[in-house]
Amino acid sequence: MRKRITLFLLLAMLVLASVGDGVLASAASEKKITLHFLSLKQEQACQGAFKKIIEKFQSENKNITIDLQSMNADQLKTTLRVRAASNEMPDIITWMKEIEPKFLLNLSGERFLSNLNSNSISAANAIYNKQIYAIPIDNGYIGFYYNKTVLANNGLQVPKTLSELKTVCETLKRKGIPAFATGAQDLSVAYMPLIALFSETVFGQNPKWSQERDAGKVKIATDKKWKLAFDLHKQYVYGYSDVPNSFNISYDKANAMLAQGKAAFYGNGSWALEPIRQIGPTADIGLMAFPISDNPNDSKLLVFPDTALSISKSSKHIKAAKKFLEFMSSQEAGTIWSKEVKVSSTVKGVNVDYDPVSADINQYISSGKFTPYGDRVLRPVFTDKLWEDFSKYMLDKTDWEHFSAELDKAWDKAKQIEKTNK
Repeated sequence: MRKRITLFLLLAMLVLASVGDGVLASAASEKKITLHFLSLKQEQACQGAFKKIIEKFQSENKNITIDLQSMNADQLKTTLRVRAASNEMPDIITWMKEIEPKFLLNLSGERFLSNLNSNSISAANAIYNKQIYAIPIDNGYIGFYYNKTVLANNGLQVPKTLSELKTVCETLKRKGIPAFATGAQDLSVAYMPLIALFSETVFGQNPKWSQERDAGKVKIATDKKWKLAFDLHKQYVYGYSDVPNSFNISYDKANAMLAQGKAAFYGNGSWALEPIRQIGPTADIGLMAFPISDNPNDSKLLVFPDTALSISKSSKHIKAAKKFLEFMSSQEAGTIWSKEVKVSSTVKGVNVDYDPVSADINQYISSGKFTPYGDRVLRPVFTDKLWEDFSKYMLDKTDWEHFSAELDKAWDKAKQIEKTNK
């Protein structure tokens, strides 16, 4: 009997050893993978958040390494053009609308999409004709920050109408205080508030404007709402700024002007909040939509999916890249991102009260006074023209008749290019 038991135990041990060797062999043979990730999120908080998320992901996926490289938008565009031409696209990219769909993997039907707010997914992919190429992980915004202390010290209230804003600007002007922190050393500082304005005046009033323009029902040249956006930008955002020094004011200086109470208002996006807080950690900052008329209900904040991730169609490691995107859409990663970057999340179940500014954003969203349609739903060729030439109108180097005609031409050209590429 003992011999039988001993023999049985030996056989069992041999079987277990064989299974164990198989597991070890399988683990040893699991291929090491490096995913190349190009990002345009250069802010310190974003860098820190990605580092924490990547470290957590790699600890759970020992065979996958994430090689993260960050650069500004212009560098990323140039890098992607070069790499696309040489068929060496990165595996993962922070989404840019300039990336043509033919380079991206269609993510429609992926299970991890259910982790995200469906409206955010739709808004992030609005230009892609119902296909999904980008997964948004947070909500951004472009609006007008205001320094509550500057207004209070000058006996002023937050303006709700255009008439009230005019009074505030004139009062500050008499006291030698620029109402707006607007710089032109980096034209993006001046361009951002323009995006907020035409998002309000055009798409905030008519979400289907783009479709109507494509159908030939409307034109920029004859649309008073487009002209209103550019006029408000020229007359207020630029006109009540520190005009003599405008071309000496950079992005960093504009942030500092608001944070240090040297200006009352500052038109920019969610990415500017971190540097503003770094300069003025105790500054009492709020966020508002620009008053575009004397009806407060016309003022709508531009809220849109901001940071989004895409996978290159030519990636040799699509399965691993999908695994990383799945982790990015988890509550664990979403919480890390929101807490570090101080943004609202598109991940279901993540609710981070990250800053007093969030109360202002939530008020606009809960009351329905927001629009998700800004420059990101416009074709790149058209927005390139806006970017290149908006300052000509701002500086009175062209009139509306000629400028709007050029914009309509750019719209038609962009539409034709899109049609040709399909």
